[in-house]
Amino acid sequence: MSTPPLLGAHVSIAGGVGEAPPRATALSVNCFQIFTKNNNQWKSKPFREGEITEFQKRVREGGFHLVVAHGDYLTNLASAKPEVRSKSRESLAGELDRCRALGIEMLVMHPGSHGGDGIEVGIDRVSEALKEILPGHPGVRILLETTAGQGTGIGVSFEELAEIYDRSSIPERLGVCYDTCHTFAAGYDIRTEASYEDVMRRFDRVLGLSELRLFHLNDSKRGVGQRIDRHQHIGWGEMGLEPFRLLMADDRFPDIPKIIETPKEGDPETYDPINLDVLRGLLSA
Repeated sequence: MSTPPLLGAHVSIAGGVGEAPPRATALSVNCFQIFTKNNNQWKSKPFREGEITEFQKRVREGGFHLVVAHGDYLTNLASAKPEVRSKSRESLAGELDRCRALGIEMLVMHPGSHGGDGIEVGIDRVSEALKEILPGHPGVRILLETTAGQGTGIGVSFEELAEIYDRSSIPERLGVCYDTCHTFAAGYDIRTEASYEDVMRRFDRVLGLSELRLFHLNDSKRGVGQRIDRHQHIGWGEMGLEPFRLLMADDRFPDIPKIIETPKEGDPETYDPINLDVLRGLLSA
């Protein structure tokens, strides 16, 4: 690979979004991911005066190729509870507006959980919400994240994501975020070259590789197909190093950003550089 891959990490916005670019700079990355607000609260504080300008200036000064946002953890467009669906729509609309204000063009979203009402009902709810919300909030692409399949979650298979694409009727505003831990937990085993290629062929057949806009690179604490979402440091978990070597070396994805969301326990200033260095080292392995 002649040019450096787009490789980054999820970084904190503690102290304001303007503090995120310097944290990413310290990691020597060329892209990064943030929350635009507190990820465990519905409400969001307005940006402080000058905060947007400061963020954009520091992104330019850092030479970053891309910044991605991740939606909050409360939004669930598929919820069985009408009040949650209503709050989720309002929250998503707000996040799209915050991304546009910051100049962020992609927002990662978990498809949600149907709460026992059934996968078809859940997919319909998500699709209808996207169909209604996105036209009024332009400029930002929603990335549907692959999920581990815990409980009544949606997005455990490529086919479920494809259904959201089809039913929302706005594929030009959508993309896919492939989380390696989630897909492994869902049963997509990429630990050998043959199985890796098989999974990528299946993704291409169902969704199209052109729809793959972002990778979340995480090892898994639990085994393949167990449907339990537990991130682990790169090479420390059940996946091992080979899937990440294959992905980093894949010449189909040099321009697809790859973001680590590995555990932050202890000191993330120690663990994030270690995980990033492992991934960089795999390019020459």
